[in-house]
Amino acid sequence: MVNYKNIETALVEVIKVAYSQDTKKYDKLGASYVNYLKTLQQKRDPEDHIRYVAKQRTPNEETYNERMADFKDWYNEEIYTSLEKLYKLYLEIANQEEKVEKRTKLQVDEILQKIHGLEI
Repeated sequence: MVNYKNIETALVEVIKVAYSQDTKKYDKLGASYVNYLKTLQQKRDPEDHIRYVAKQRTPNEETYNERMADFKDWYNEEIYTSLEKLYKLYLEIANQEEKVEKRTKLQVDEILQKIHGLEI
């Protein structure tokens, strides 16, 4: 199962490849992905954040294929390959079933008491 550490690693790879190209076009790309990485690292719940980002960037296979076609036109092979790895991870995350666990009444009461100081 893909998690935020996989995304973090893929982001670092995109950044390193972009900055290794030595052109302003790719420096801008690298800077954008540095910002994405910083945002991810600052989130209290990085798993939730990457699920949100994945669903925004690659909600389905069609969007993924369109984005990859654009990337192939815009970037050289090395950049394209690093972006493809990242976006495949995003697609996998977007397609994962989100686990929803219900809390018991006792758990809810404990949360209300601990966090909010409510006795219900």
